[in-house]
Amino acid sequence: MIKALPEENAFLIQWLSNVLGHELSEEQFNQYQEGVFEPLFQALEEEGFGKYVIGMKDALANLKADKFGYLELAADFTETFLLDGESSALPYASAYLDEEATETNLKFMDGMLDRFQLQINKESKEPSDHLCVYLEILNKLIPVVSESEQQLFVEHYLLTWLVPFYEKVQKIPTKTQFYQNTVGLLIAILTA
Repeated sequence: MIKALPEENAFLIQWLSNVLGHELSEEQFNQYQEGVFEPLFQALEEEGFGKYVIGMKDALANLKADKFGYLELAADFTETFLLDGESSALPYASAYLDEEATETNLKFMDGMLDRFQLQINKESKEPSDHLCVYLEILNKLIPVVSESEQQLFVEHYLLTWLVPFYEKVQKIPTKTQFYQNTVGLLIAILTA
């Protein structure tokens, strides 16, 4: 993780979880187009993540003239994450880990959900191995455990499958490279 205050790291992880957890609404898309997130992008560029930030900004800029740019980005989200395992990069640990590793991860994640008194959203029916669940657990760990313990969680439970996930995301043909760069940014932040 980058060297920052715990609340700054928690904010970054929450922001990335929001971007990767569901397609941007028209309002959110417009906020990006209006520069609301420019201070965040500038700070990330200053931290050395310019490659991914510029990729995200370029993707958004390419959609600016499109009246339905947010729908194009929503289509990219669907193509990248929501189709079948052959066509998309599914954001689940179980899609990239063998059966034994998946079982170990699920048991650990269920324990973390209990520890922090969290429940999986019954409406979304997302299993505990979804990327956003991992990021929520990381967010809960940031203020209560040491940086080395956070790093152990990242190395043993996130990066073991995020790297193959990232590689698959890079192969998904989409109109923009917004989500490809966002996943790259997530990994870069986690490994900084």
